[in-house]
Amino acid sequence: DCDSGYHREGADCVPDGTDPCDPDPCAGAHELCTPDGQGGYTCDCDSGYHRESEACLPDCDASTALCAAAHTSAGHLVSANGHGAVIYERAGRKLSGLLEHVYRNWDDGIHTRDLLYDSYLGVRSDSGRAWLNDPAVSLVREEYLEQTGIVHLVQRFDGFRIETFAYAPWQLGRPAIALLGRVTNEGTSTRAVSLYSLHNHHLGFTSAGDPVNPDAQGEEIAFRAGSAAYLETGVGGMILHLPIGPTSHHGCSPNNPWVALNEGRDLGDESGSGLGDDRVAGFQRDFSLGPGESGWLGVVSAFEPDSGYDAASLESELTAVYGGLDAGAALQSALDEWEAWRSAPPAGLSTAELAVWRQSEAVLRQGQVWEGGLSEGQIVASMPPGNWNICWMRDMAYAISALVRSGHLAEARAALGFVLRADSGTYASYVGLPYQVTVTRYFGRGKEESDTNADGPNIEFDGFGTFLWVLGEYVAASSDQSLLDDHWTAIQDLIAGALVGLEDPATGMIQADSSIWEVHWDPRKRFSYTSLAAARGLCQAAELASLRGLSVLESAYRAQGCSVRDGVQTHCTDGDGALASSVEEIQSGSGFRDMAVVEALDWLLFDPAGDAATATLDVLEASQRVASGRGFFRNDDGGWYDQQEWVFVDLRASVAMRLAGRTQTADDLLGWITAQALENYGMIAELQHPDTSDYEGEVPMVGFGAGAYILAVLERVQPRTVAPICGTWESP
Repeated sequence: DCDSGYHREGADCVPDGTDPCDPDPCAGAHELCTPDGQGGYTCDCDSGYHRESEACLPDCDASTALCAAAHTSAGHLVSANGHGAVIYERAGRKLSGLLEHVYRNWDDGIHTRDLLYDSYLGVRSDSGRAWLNDPAVSLVREEYLEQTGIVHLVQRFDGFRIETFAYAPWQLGRPAIALLGRVTNEGTSTRAVSLYSLHNHHLGFTSAGDPVNPDAQGEEIAFRAGSAAYLETGVGGMILHLPIGPTSHHGCSPNNPWVALNEGRDLGDESGSGLGDDRVAGFQRDFSLGPGESGWLGVVSAFEPDSGYDAASLESELTAVYGGLDAGAALQSALDEWEAWRSAPPAGLSTAELAVWRQSEAVLRQGQVWEGGLSEGQIVASMPPGNWNICWMRDMAYAISALVRSGHLAEARAALGFVLRADSGTYASYVGLPYQVTVTRYFGRGKEESDTNADGPNIEFDGFGTFLWVLGEYVAASSDQSLLDDHWTAIQDLIAGALVGLEDPATGMIQADSSIWEVHWDPRKRFSYTSLAAARGLCQAAELASLRGLSVLESAYRAQGCSVRDGVQTHCTDGDGALASSVEEIQSGSGFRDMAVVEALDWLLFDPAGDAATATLDVLEASQRVASGRGFFRNDDGGWYDQQEWVFVDLRASVAMRLAGRTQTADDLLGWITAQALENYGMIAELQHPDTSDYEGEVPMVGFGAGAYILAVLERVQPRTVAPICGTWESP
């Protein structure tokens, strides 16, 4: 034993009070300090984590082959705050986008603008200088910090470690970028170092040829001494660049900050740029750092679309949030806000699943719009950039279900309320009756829209059923009936009533439409997916009618739901009893394989242990696997888009396989998507290449990605009771 006043470390007795792990020097997430027995320590990783890129990252826990196949292919990271979105471009190592909305279009022909050309940090040491987008600067790590919307880069230059933190701040109710930098001296002597920032926004004119990217004509930058901020103005609006904490210098065009750092000069403390083209602003902070010491520079750039807006009001808004803070405190505030928003994850997640769960939760949050008015509450199908930052009812339904089941009831309610308030009914001539839920999607302003090609518009009836599905889930989880109180007439007459009115007399299914894969109006078909959604929605509506004390309506909805479901079984199965995509394709004798039919099991309409389920899963396994063998393509129609690996159908197939007792297949599908997401910053793609598994399509997907992932994980760790949602299974 050791003498009094000493304790053992390894083979040695060392004095009490000299524990090298007290205070804990291992500050990284999931790091564990271990004394080395010689007065020193090592920073090891917790169980389930491994060291990579100087951090403790989750172990891949899929099969060895799946873990080996997973790889990085996502080209960007995105951060959003319900009002705007910030894009980090990996290839350029810079911020390359500030979108004025999360969604793609405010209205027909009114596009969301991208107001940023580029923005990044720079460093000047006593023996060198570089902007951090220079590929010669060592890049250690890119990530989302603690699975939030905060983009985090770690780089090294000339003995200094430089970290960039960039995000759309939830503390502001407008499009904005918080760009923060921390520089740490990793050497053994005190050294001088400076951090610089560059802010190159475009606030000029858009054109018919490019309605998204304004030019840089007619801009002006002026210094506001009271807040030490730069105000940048143009015909497209204004941006206030407010330093977070002190700065040493500031600069703007025509003395371009980019040139000043390249030449090793301090910024020139210009009071303004004068009116001209392509005006650029920047800030600088100087430090003298001892070994291990750090310094911070931070700037928040907030956008106001009205160029005539009172700049003092914008300044007051930002200083109310950031006044008195330094950049480190601002970052901690942002992290604290994220953690306060989160719900506790379910028990039983692996470390890999926990990381992807948390990032998926963050994606769900960032894909929702909080602008107010009819815009508020909508959830886009994918985060920008890309083509699908548009609100589809179908995608949003899976996002709402995930929000409900992960404990984010306020967000789920807002999304449901958006649909009930939205400006819908535009395509009544196609539907043949009044309705409330969009037949395709919505503009950002909350107005219904549909895309059209040579085959006519997309007219999709599945949204009526999927809305009722998630409305029922929300009410059951929350016991909140206020949406029913406020909107029951619309729910009864324009949503559930619309489904009843859309019955196809010949089959008992729902009439022909464009359905989940959007075949457009001609040739529309009687799709299984639409009828399965209707059956689930009507049986859910029966529960809602029961809450209203409407027993007759309850019975009618349940009977109609069962009738639609049984119509699918009777008219949309092949000779072996396997579910097929549509009546018309069954009648043609070919081209009727479709992964969307797994919802018959996922929605608990068909018995997962029944003959139809067994036949369906068997034939999909045999016919719909992509070349890699790791996932599924969506249907057998044969086009490029159809033939990619669809991550959404992988995840929904995982749920179906698990319900059917095919646990290994379910685990492999979920493990594969988890492994890929781990390598791609927690984000889930729309598509994966059928051979290489490179991410394709839009990234990250919201309902079809993050939402579907959360639902698949929950089916593993919190399995539902396998009981028929309509009171009975399909007929044997």
